[in-house]
Amino acid sequence: MKKNSYQTADLNLSAYLIASGIKLQSHTKVNGQTLFCFNDTGELKTLVEKYFNFDGFINPQRFTGAVRSLKNIIYDDKDNENMYHGTSVYNK
Repeated sequence: MKKNSYQTADLNLSAYLIASGIKLQSHTKVNGQTLFCFNDTGELKTLVEKYFNFDGFINPQRFTGAVRSLKNIIYDDKDNENMYHGTSVYNK
């Protein structure tokens, strides 16, 4: 994990942060789980506290769009894991 970064595997928290205006810096797969990485700022810490205290409010359409985008990242990574020499294991 990079210094001054915040990583989480929590899909809904990540979507909440993105919908709140925090930019996703990167994502990585560790032991089959996708970790989402954000710059660790004071604003991010405040948003995480609000999320876990059930105090955060965001536009539901932005949240839904962020969830869809993150799921695409997760599932695209899974598809790439199942590739072997350019042929998907699903194409037998």
